[in-house]
Amino acid sequence: MHLMPDPVAAAIAPQPPPASDVLDLVMQGGQVFTVEPPAPFALIVAEAFDRGMPASDWTAWTGPAANPALRAALLQVWRADVWPRWRATPGAAAADRPATQ
Repeated sequence: MHLMPDPVAAAIAPQPPPASDVLDLVMQGGQVFTVEPPAPFALIVAEAFDRGMPASDWTAWTGPAANPALRAALLQVWRADVWPRWRATPGAAAADRPATQ
């Protein structure tokens, strides 16, 4: 028997927020530092700003068990494309300024 999903339950089920919204919340009053995958913060940035791979691929292909040549190539992509895209957002630029209290 094939069950159809309940459309009401699907409509009210909590959905995870977009990664870019999570980054905005994280950076309110925070400090920016350079990070690279597979660090957790870098994976949030990857999820929000990388158009080519999901964060799960960044985890698999840049982690300790990854092929060293593949890891090096992906980190070049990270430094040239993904991290600069994040740094160009207003939230990242604002975090460079000291927080006022």
